[in-house]
Amino acid sequence: MANWVGLPAWYAYAEGYYEEVGLDVEIVNFGSQGTLVNEAMAADECDIAVSGMASVYALSTGMYTYIGDGCLTISGESLYGRPDSDIYATGPDANGVYGSAETLKDVTILGPMNTTAQMNAIAYMQYFGYSSDEFTFTNLDYSSSLAAFESGEGDLIAVNPTYAAYLEADGYVKVADFTQISTQDIIDAVYCQNEMIDERPEDVELFLYCYYKACADMLANQDNRVAVAYKWYVDEGLNYTEQDVIDEVSLKSYFTLDTVDSGDYKLGDFMRFAGEFLLANDKITSEDLDNVNASIDNTYISRVKEWAKN
Repeated sequence: MANWVGLPAWYAYAEGYYEEVGLDVEIVNFGSQGTLVNEAMAADECDIAVSGMASVYALSTGMYTYIGDGCLTISGESLYGRPDSDIYATGPDANGVYGSAETLKDVTILGPMNTTAQMNAIAYMQYFGYSSDEFTFTNLDYSSSLAAFESGEGDLIAVNPTYAAYLEADGYVKVADFTQISTQDIIDAVYCQNEMIDERPEDVELFLYCYYKACADMLANQDNRVAVAYKWYVDEGLNYTEQDVIDEVSLKSYFTLDTVDSGDYKLGDFMRFAGEFLLANDKITSEDLDNVNASIDNTYISRVKEWAKN
């Protein structure tokens, strides 16, 4: 996806890292739709996916291997409301979250289903004592959600940082960020076809090496990160300003070979959390969760760490 999720894969391509290790890589852009990534992987049209929370549904099929942690969200996955709404009028609680059980009764939240937006909406409602089936979540992609919300539909909208910036500019107000209502960090996924593991494990390792080299270089040279990202986003037809990309830097970080699968972050922690969260809310089955957990394999990142020292 042509945003912070797919940026390391593209950065490695733009900087020639794949060529350096002998990989011939084609980058396929799926806009902002993780569900389309799932569909392409299911159709065996792609070998490796770099995607967000929708990855958990792909992993639940047992067809893929989770090989790396991607982008780390610092903040920016948020819910917005109208400044004159009863929800916002409650004022912030001790955690900075707006709303109450009374003002959220029969609420409608707009956003794309099977994404962090939906998970954020469920977590927000649970924060005030509501289950996932006690409110309406209207499934629209981000751009359609924005248009619908600005035309008066829905009570709240769940968005990522790009659309949060649009809402802020138009005078809407943030009622909660995922970091305020959950202790779990959002971490994007890198996963591959099981065939890749069986037939081309060395290529999987080389891809991971290039991916994390890109992550390290972006963190070390933020100006070049902004330049590469901005050019890619604009070339893909996205309505980004350079300031949008600069703002993105403060909201999204990345793992490197030194930090992935180490310290407080064990490989696949967020996917395990997402699977358990969805199971608790009747979105997947226990068998699906078993598949998610079984898909996570740190063998390949461990090998890369070892040989990359040389």
